[in-house]
Amino acid sequence: MSFLRDSTGWSLRALIAITALAILGFHFYALIIQPLDPLIFRVWHITGLVVFGSLVSLTMDSPWLRYTAPALALAVLSGAIYMTMDMQGIAMRAGVLPSDTDVIIAVLMVGAVLEVTRRTTGNAIFILAVLAILYGLYGNYLPNFVGHRGYSFERLVTYLYTTNGLLNIPLGSSATYIYLFVLFGSLMMASGAGEYLIKLAIAMSGRARGGPAKVAITASGFFGMINGTSAGNVVATGSMTIPMMKRAGYTPTVAASVEATSSSGGQILPPVMGAAAFLMVDMTGMSYTSIIMAATIPAVLYFLSVFMMSHYEAVNRGIGGVSNEEQRLDKKSLLTGLYFLLPPLVLIFSLLVLNVSIILSGLYAVAATLLVSWIRKVTRIGPKVATKASIDAASSILPIAATCATAGIIMGVLNLTGMGLKLAMVIITITGGSLFLTLLLAMVVTIVLGMGLPTVAAYAITGAVVAPALTRLGVEPMAAHLFVLYFASMSAITPPVSLASFAAAAVARAPVWPVAMTALKLGTAGFIVPYLFVYRPEILMAGSFGSIVFETVIAVIAIISLAAALQLRTDTWWPRVAWFAGAILLLTPDLLLTAVGLAIAGLATAWELHHRRQHPVAGRAAR
Repeated sequence: MSFLRDSTGWSLRALIAITALAILGFHFYALIIQPLDPLIFRVWHITGLVVFGSLVSLTMDSPWLRYTAPALALAVLSGAIYMTMDMQGIAMRAGVLPSDTDVIIAVLMVGAVLEVTRRTTGNAIFILAVLAILYGLYGNYLPNFVGHRGYSFERLVTYLYTTNGLLNIPLGSSATYIYLFVLFGSLMMASGAGEYLIKLAIAMSGRARGGPAKVAITASGFFGMINGTSAGNVVATGSMTIPMMKRAGYTPTVAASVEATSSSGGQILPPVMGAAAFLMVDMTGMSYTSIIMAATIPAVLYFLSVFMMSHYEAVNRGIGGVSNEEQRLDKKSLLTGLYFLLPPLVLIFSLLVLNVSIILSGLYAVAATLLVSWIRKVTRIGPKVATKASIDAASSILPIAATCATAGIIMGVLNLTGMGLKLAMVIITITGGSLFLTLLLAMVVTIVLGMGLPTVAAYAITGAVVAPALTRLGVEPMAAHLFVLYFASMSAITPPVSLASFAAAAVARAPVWPVAMTALKLGTAGFIVPYLFVYRPEILMAGSFGSIVFETVIAVIAIISLAAALQLRTDTWWPRVAWFAGAILLLTPDLLLTAVGLAIAGLATAWELHHRRQHPVAGRAAR
C-alpha cells in the first residue's frame, strides 16, 4: 500500500485491503464457482471498485475528495443492491416505463460513475459522455441528418442503467478479462518475475550496442502487453529500465521516450494486447486466434522500428552495452530462474494449443504464477504479498473500469439514437468517400478521443464509431478494428496529452515536452503500419504464404530505412533523404514504385557502409 500516506490510520489501511481482497474473491467466485447474470456481475464489479476508490480517496489531501467519497460509495452501493433485488423487473421497465425509484437509482449510479471517471482519467471522456447524454435528451432539436426523435430524461437515464449503457460490453470485458489479466500482471511483478525478465534481457542483449534500451524495449513491451495501461506500465517497469539507460549514456529525454514508446507498444503486442484483443472478440465476433495471428506482424514491425531507432541513437552517441557491474549476472541464477517464464508460457499454450477459453487460460496463468512463486522462499506469494497484489490490481483497473462504463454510456446513446451509424456516414460524407482521407480522419478522431484514456477504453469508444466508417468503404473488419486499436494505443504518446510520455518524464526527471516529441518520433512506425496493413492486407496474414513473406520483407526494409532516415547521423545529408524517400516508395502499394524504393534505399545503405569503412574517424565523429 505504498500509494497511501504515512499518516493513514491502520483501520483505514485494513479496510482498503479487505475491500481489495473482497473484489478479488468476488471475481474468482463469479469466474470459477458460480457464474452470475451479466447485469449482477458487471454492476458489482464497478461498485466494488468505486467503493475501493472511495476508501482510497479518504487518504487524499483534497477535502473535496474526502468529503464526497462516502456519497459516491453509497450511490453505487444503492444501484448495485437495487439491481440485485429487482433485476428482472428493471430489465423489463428500464428505458420503457421506468418507476420513480428506477429513475432515482439510475441517476445516482450514472452520476457516480461519471464522477469517478472524471477523477481517475480527467475531463475529456467525462465531457464527451455529458455531451452524449445531452444529445440523447435534446437531439430532436437538431437537423434531421444528425437529429433524432428525442427521449425523455426518465427513459434515457434508466436505459443507460442497464446492459444497454454503463453495463455494456466494455464493462463486461473489464469485469472478466481485463481484471484477470491486470491481476496476473500484478502477481507476476510481486513474484519477482519482472526483475528476473530484465536480468534475462540483459544477459541476452545487454552487451550489444544500445543494450540497455533494447532491454527496456523487451521488458516494457512484455509487461505493457499484460498491464492494460501504457502510463501504468511506464511507472512499474520504468523505475528499473530508465535508470539503466541513463547510466549507459542515454539522455534522460531519450531514456524516458524509449520507455513510453515501448510501454505503449505493449498494447498492440499479442497474445494479450493489453486485454484489447479480448474486447475485440466481444465487439466483432471474430475469433481470438484470428485476431492475434493478424496482429503479430504489425506488432513485430512496430517493435523493430523502436529497436532500430534506439540502436541508431546508440551509434550516434557511441553507447555500448550495460555497465560492467550490471553485466556481472549470476548465470546459475538465470538458469534456475527460468521457471519465471512458466506462467506466460502456460497462458500462451492454453490459448493457442489447448484452445481453452480466455478466462480459463487467464486462471491457469494466475495459478501457475502462484505455484512458481513458492519455488524459492524469497519470492513466495503469501497472504501479505497477495494482499498487496490485489490492491495494486484494484488500483490499476479502477480507471479502466470507470472509463469502460462511461464508454458504455456513450455507446448506449449512440445506439439508442442511431447516431452510431450516422457518424459513419458523416465521416464518409466529409471525406467524399476517399479511403485515404477517411483513414486520415479516422486516425485523428481516434487519437483525440483516446487521449488520456486507457487503450482498451479508447478502443471501446472509437471501435464502435470509427470502424464502421472504414468497413463501409470496403476495409476488412479485422483491418478496420486493428487500425482503430493502433491509434488508440498511439494516443498515449501523442501530444498534447501523451500520458505515457508524461509519466516517463516524471520517472526520468526529464523535461516533459522534449520527451513527448522524442517519443512521437520513436513511435513513428505506429502511425504508418496501420495504413500499411489496410492497403496491404497480407501484413495481417491474409493471402498466400509467398505474398505474406514478400510484403513482410518489404515492410521490414521500409521500417529500417525510415528509422535510419529519422535517427542515424551521417556525414552528408543525402543518405538520410534517400532512406526516407526509399521508405515512402516501399510503403506504396505500387510494385514498380516498391522496386524503385528498394533500389534507392539499398544504394544509400551501400554508400554509407562504404563511407564508414573508408573514413572510420569521420564515422566516429558523426557518432
